[in-house]
Amino acid sequence: MNPDKFLRLRDYARLERAQKNGAVDGTKFAYDSAKHVVSNVREYFDAHRDGRTYGVRFPLYSFSNSPDGVKVGDNAGLTVVPSSNYRAGRDDYAGLSAFRVFDANVAVSDDGTPIVKAIKGLAGNYAKDGSNGDVFVITTPGFYRFEFDTNHCTVWYSDTQYDGYSPMPGALLPDGSLRPCMAYAKYPVSSYGGKVASVSGQRPTSMSEQGSVGVPGSKGKGYSGKTSADTFYTQLMYMLKYATKDIERYLGGDFNGQGQINVSKAETNVTRVLVKATDAANIDLGSYVSVGTGADRGDAKTGEAAAYRKVISKTVVDSATAINVTGAAFTTTTAMHVTQMPYLTGSTDGVLGNDGIPREDVSKNHQPVKLQGIELFAGVYETEGDIILKNVKDSDTSGHTEVWKVFDTTKASGTAITADYVHVGDYPAVNDKTDNQWQWQTDFTEKHGFLLPTGVGATSTSGLTDALIINPISAPGLHELLRGGDLRGGSRCGLFGAGGWYDLSSAWWLCGGRLSVLGRTHA
Repeated sequence: MNPDKFLRLRDYARLERAQKNGAVDGTKFAYDSAKHVVSNVREYFDAHRDGRTYGVRFPLYSFSNSPDGVKVGDNAGLTVVPSSNYRAGRDDYAGLSAFRVFDANVAVSDDGTPIVKAIKGLAGNYAKDGSNGDVFVITTPGFYRFEFDTNHCTVWYSDTQYDGYSPMPGALLPDGSLRPCMAYAKYPVSSYGGKVASVSGQRPTSMSEQGSVGVPGSKGKGYSGKTSADTFYTQLMYMLKYATKDIERYLGGDFNGQGQINVSKAETNVTRVLVKATDAANIDLGSYVSVGTGADRGDAKTGEAAAYRKVISKTVVDSATAINVTGAAFTTTTAMHVTQMPYLTGSTDGVLGNDGIPREDVSKNHQPVKLQGIELFAGVYETEGDIILKNVKDSDTSGHTEVWKVFDTTKASGTAITADYVHVGDYPAVNDKTDNQWQWQTDFTEKHGFLLPTGVGATSTSGLTDALIINPISAPGLHELLRGGDLRGGSRCGLFGAGGWYDLSSAWWLCGGRLSVLGRTHA
């Protein structure tokens, strides 16, 4: 008998009362057409809990530098094969209570309670384009546990809270009660109706730490920019489903789609760009490009002829290659460049499964990925708005970076670490040789729902397989935390990638973000 799988008495009593009272049927989602909401979200997820426990056992870096683990418990034997736009893969998790996800239009009350307005194919008038609000992926409130021994770390996850299991980061409302569901923004942040949004078909919007802090004031107290809870969910899901920490192994991410080439022949009133045949391979099919004289993606001149056009084909024209794009006709000159841009939101909408990449004929490290229905790594970093990094210069040759977290993002600060922040821990210290240098992380420990790296010295194929950069010696003070990676970052990027070199106001084109409804939570 496994004592860890004993159901807590209070949870058993709650379930018994629910069965006897039978107040609300949770068999399927119910839509209230008068209020335009799904009325039984909590009851649905409660009714479908099965109590299974899913684990994955990883070696500690001191024992083995492999990023790969072994699935244990009810996770043993489960398989995932990522999908694409053309082929449905295999996902043994898709129908399981702990992993089942639904695309939904979600709003949030000021206290942080999610309001589900529609669920794709099941309830209400779901829309991905913003016409019915923001798009989130909803799932059951889950519970996790980390077990460390001399040589291994075992990660556990369940839809039921057994002894030793903690609610997922963000699962508790400020009053300590459990949210009816977890909701994670389906898309990177963009703009819709003049406000930050999670919708399909839009250009990514830049977001600094200060911009993230401003979200509750402009959109509502229950909203915020991306939180560490949003990051934690994707990290946990990938480790459990794929038994590795290396997302580039099975999925990918747009970490190498930085192509920029010259226009080889000027044309007027066209929807194509002529380039040298030898350069054309640097521009990916299905990607988005801008055409103009600018060289930096943040410069408006980079898209002065055409901005964010989708590449639909390449054709041979005499000795050149035509990059054919969508949209209205434009004029090109030989002073212009074709610059591959971050992907528009919704670029993974065609993927035929919860996990996968759009195209099979393009490198998986040149395109965004879909994980548990969530679109990730579309070519920009994502700023983690509930975290502030404090760079401390200890001497001319040493420094460290503290990680501070706020649990209620209405109290977040874009200028100071206040009494509302909790010290999570420190990143591995640096010296004058490693300051402001990318270093690959070895292991992590979990603190307050944040996976904090415990060492550096790994590689792109060992340890956490992703890199960290901090600069406490050269730039002491407060900094923002950028997650994931951008289209120039290469193998240092991924689920555990962490950029800490920018100050709290930095919001250039590579500094993206994500909307969140998990910012108001119980510490």
